Amino acid sequence: MPVYNNEMFVAEAIDSILAQTFTDFEFLIVDDGSRDRSLAIIQDYAERDARIRFFPLLENRGVAVARNTGIAQASGELITGMDSDDVSRPQRLEKQVAFLCAHPEIGGVGVSHQVCDQALIPIVSQRLPARHHSIILHLILYTRSTLKCANVMLRRDYFDIEPLYDPSYVYCIDLELFLRFMWAKRIRYANLQEQLYLYRRHENTSASRHRDSAREWILQARRPTLRQLGEIGANVEWIIEKTPPIDFSWRERRRALRDITRLIEAMVAHNWVDADDEPLLQAEMEKLVESTTPRYWQMLLHWYRHRIARHVQR
Repeated sequence: MPVYNNEMFVAEAIDSILAQTFTDFEFLIVDDGSRDRSLAIIQDYAERDARIRFFPLLENRGVAVARNTGIAQASGELITGMDSDDVSRPQRLEKQVAFLCAHPEIGGVGVSHQVCDQALIPIVSQRLPARHHSIILHLILYTRSTLKCANVMLRRDYFDIEPLYDPSYVYCIDLELFLRFMWAKRIRYANLQEQLYLYRRHENTSASRHRDSAREWILQARRPTLRQLGEIGANVEWIIEKTPPIDFSWRERRRALRDITRLIEAMVAHNWVDADDEPLLQAEMEKLVESTTPRYWQMLLHWYRHRIARHVQR
């Protein structure tokens, strides 16, 4: 857990980890040069609970360096993160560990979450896609939330690539790394549907601080993955550049169907997803593109499927 000037919330974040029903863990906290009371709060907890290992940095070096510092000191077989202003529900670690033990083919598992205000009053609940093929498609295209990066639990074997978190990024460092795991390590992801994480939204979150530049950082985090696909990757960049919620024109809809179909074929060819997932991805694509069309067209498609197509098939 990296911490920087977060005296208001860090104690609550620490308490939520120490109260986990799964207790066999080490809790590595890296203070990234805080100038408020965060340092003293963390030191007090470290003196009272031997599971906490505390690493203070003398100056602020950024979240990527802080996370890399903690991971370099980790000794566990599984590694997960925690933002210092968020809260984990008591069974979060237990359920993630159990899932990875039961599914050796999965390299990383996240959990769904609730977005809350500063007082942890729920604003919206987000259930993330459960299966790898859907996670990857939307992770590349930026068309819906797929992984709450701070809470994904990963097998340690994947952390042998350099760099880990890239210090040149000030935003979306998790996204860039998780995409790199996909094409460098052929990792498989999953999400638990239970909302086991509370994401606190306030004016000092990373998303708030980088609101004006977020789009460019998101695109930059995806560009290395698109380059892996050459022309096919370049041909879907226009979709990523459109601001969600995407609104396709009729011509763009046909173009999107063509370009995303080629993307799916390339994902299968590169073993980013399994060949058995291709029909599921095609269905996911059609659902995605249909959701971006004007509402009257959606109503026509719905009417056609239920009134005409059914009788034609008979």
